[in-house]
Amino acid sequence: MSSSTSPAYLGLNKAQEYTLKPAYIIGMGFLQLETNYFGPRDRTKAVNDLIRSMYLALLFKRMVSRYKMRKQPVLIIYASVTGNAANYAYDLGNILSSSCNVTFFDACGVNASKDEKVLSVIESTTLTIFVSSTQGNGELPSLSRKFFSFLFDEYGHLLKGKNCAVLGKLLCIALLHV
Repeated sequence: MSSSTSPAYLGLNKAQEYTLKPAYIIGMGFLQLETNYFGPRDRTKAVNDLIRSMYLALLFKRMVSRYKMRKQPVLIIYASVTGNAANYAYDLGNILSSSCNVTFFDACGVNASKDEKVLSVIESTTLTIFVSSTQGNGELPSLSRKFFSFLFDEYGHLLKGKNCAVLGKLLCIALLHV
């Protein structure tokens, strides 16, 4: 055991009687200094202000959610091989996002033809926008053909009575038959 930790050393040590300066000495914290200078705080006003601000934040959150619920839901289905149609779809979505709830769906996705989530989204939307790049003689991209045949053949009734917009050649012909 070291001698500096024994009570005999601490009691007989003369170094405790003086302090060398300059030295780093831990002083009072800022809260203790504030209390010493200004006196104890009255925290009731601060707590009341906090509660009021929390109620205002909750009210604002409810107002924003109600506003978002009033926005019309819009679905943008895009089919793109090179990415140009996807860029146009996202630009259109950014323009519409201030007044509508915009949802995007990639028709060229890996499991796009088997994705049934888009069917429930189509049912709930007021406007469906189809953005498609064309190849050759105005044909759809090969990756999206399966999805569009699935949509227009089996589930074409979902689009009846819906507002639809088309950017592409072949989809106009397909929508006329729906």
